[in-house]
Amino acid sequence: MAMRVTGEPFSGPDVIDRIDALIAADPTAIRLRFARASALHDLSRNVEAERAYLDVLARDPNHFGALTNLGTLLHVAGKRDVARALYTKAAIEHPNEPIACVNLGNALAEAGEIDAAIATYERAFTIVPGYANAHFALSLLYRGLGQSDEALRHHQLAFAKAKVSVSPALASDRPMDVLMLTAANGGNVVTAPLIDRSAVRLYTLVVEGYRPEMEIPPHHAVFNAVGDADRASVALAAAAAIVERSGAPVINRPARVATTSRAEVTERLGALPGVIAPKTQLIARESVTPAGLAAAGFAFPVLLRSPGYHTGQHFVSIADTDELALQRDALPGKELLAIAFLDGRGRDGNFRKYRVLFIDGRLYPLHLAISRAWKVHYFSADMGDRADHRAEEARFLADMRGVLGPATMDALERIERELGLDYGGIDFGLDAAGNVLVYEANATMAVFPAPPDERFAYRRPAVDRVLAAAHELVRARARAGGFVEP
Repeated sequence: MAMRVTGEPFSGPDVIDRIDALIAADPTAIRLRFARASALHDLSRNVEAERAYLDVLARDPNHFGALTNLGTLLHVAGKRDVARALYTKAAIEHPNEPIACVNLGNALAEAGEIDAAIATYERAFTIVPGYANAHFALSLLYRGLGQSDEALRHHQLAFAKAKVSVSPALASDRPMDVLMLTAANGGNVVTAPLIDRSAVRLYTLVVEGYRPEMEIPPHHAVFNAVGDADRASVALAAAAAIVERSGAPVINRPARVATTSRAEVTERLGALPGVIAPKTQLIARESVTPAGLAAAGFAFPVLLRSPGYHTGQHFVSIADTDELALQRDALPGKELLAIAFLDGRGRDGNFRKYRVLFIDGRLYPLHLAISRAWKVHYFSADMGDRADHRAEEARFLADMRGVLGPATMDALERIERELGLDYGGIDFGLDAAGNVLVYEANATMAVFPAPPDERFAYRRPAVDRVLAAAHELVRARARAGGFVEP
């Protein structure tokens, strides 16, 4: 929901060079400088895009597109305070822009300022009555608050009219045409880095808005980005209908994704040799009691999470019965996932979470996060301040098979085959015997570039290999769908 403003469109070979030539001929043209920043943003050249947006703002401090898009760039990068300041300035200086209301509302909602967020979203309706993006933002907010009726009402209003959006290929006159399927309700694969925007013309269809009478643009391949089976079961059914109608080669068939709910995945993977998956069960909220958990076969400590959320959101560890009611009641949703706790601590007392991606049948290491905390995420792990942890990660990225050993690699390959996804992955730990401890395995594994900090330079080759494999996956499916290389 971090919205952007579209710059003046440029595409075709050497797009940045061509814009630079136009700027050299007309150095005062702010529109060209903003178009350049937007093109860099589209190409995921984010460090250069940030500098280019700042250049626009140095020349025009109130430029709506630069304020908005730089805010979005920083918001996605986790720099939420700076993004909020930019969104606030955009809303103040441009009170008639509904996009500003949605972005600032997002920032307020994430800060827990719910009443202010709702008021800011609703201000968009005074600018553009029925503004679909504000309805969508409100549907997500009310869903997170557990107010399902209001969430459904705004969701239906957001998708009363269906459409397909198009993003041109930025550096090709003969692009691959890819139909991207996404879910309005969230749970999508983060596809931005996986698509080579220089060569792909991307048609994006939010599947909840699909109607059988819609005209779908011609395309060489379909990328089903609806990735969370717990959160998007209805969207997956709609995606399946679109895929059947399309007939083009598909990345991540909806029927395959539909079998990757957390509970189903742990049951399937736990039956594989060399794999330990935690007992996972979806339980009605009123049954999440000491007696209810015991009857379902769970013992303390136990993990609880609201289905459909990622990056540790609405995910807690319950040590004993005294903590249960308080922690449970803070989680949204009518049902909660109970998950048996897997103690993956090593001899040094640290938890380790490896991420390996599965792309077109091959395994790619992406990162290793090491932390004293049980809930391990790379952004919160003890990596920046620990040279020894970075060295351990570097060894894993350079020689995954050598670090993990043949038995663990065999287990990971069995998991890849069992999931059957064209794009997916696994977060896992290891026990003392080298068994894979499954934390999460599905299609929603995100790839974020290594930070510009030179301490993490060793991560860049691994990320580059992953992105090259993803780009080739899209290209291979497009070739199978009739795309002819220029």
